[in-house]
Amino acid sequence: MALFQIFSISIISSCMPQDADIMTPVVNIFSELKELKASLDGLRTDLNSAKNELEEQKILIQDLRKQVKESPKVAFTASMSATEDTNRGPFSTETKLIFDKVLTNVGDAYNPVTGVFTAPVKGVYYFRYSGSAFASHDMGLSIFKGKARFVSSYEYNSSERNDQMSNGAVMELDVGEEVHVTLWIRCWIFVDRRYNYSTFTGYLLYPQDSASV
Repeated sequence: MALFQIFSISIISSCMPQDADIMTPVVNIFSELKELKASLDGLRTDLNSAKNELEEQKILIQDLRKQVKESPKVAFTASMSATEDTNRGPFSTETKLIFDKVLTNVGDAYNPVTGVFTAPVKGVYYFRYSGSAFASHDMGLSIFKGKARFVSSYEYNSSERNDQMSNGAVMELDVGEEVHVTLWIRCWIFVDRRYNYSTFTGYLLYPQDSASV
């Protein structure tokens, strides 16, 4: 009996690894749980940051919508009226053109009686004119900002039947500053009764506050 017990113990001992410890797990569960917790904490931080950024974006969108809604609306297009096809000019001096046929006048900043646009708010504006003339006549036009010439166009009489030209400019205007179009000395501009070939257009791109530079 004693011999059998010794033989059994020898077999069991020979089947086990020499350095095996059956009480030591293959994976360190506590270390893995610690790393998993750290990952979850990092995900929570990222999620909170994303939530904060989303809230900031929502606030920004609301502010932009409010600015668009409250922003002044200023835009106009005007032509020159006539009961029959005719022309303005030529004049012995440079003359302010009166575009009295209003096609659009949002905000009523353009005066069709004087031909002058008056800025209702400080801001950046865009203005454009178009002109048409018969080939036998010169045509020169300018946009004035107050008393200063801003941009111009000139069309010398050519061999073509009709001449067309246009020009435009972006301006910074303070409240009350004026813009108008002039016809050069000894020049003509065609005025039609239906198609509005010659026009003056302007609109507010965006307003500026007093702190703007």
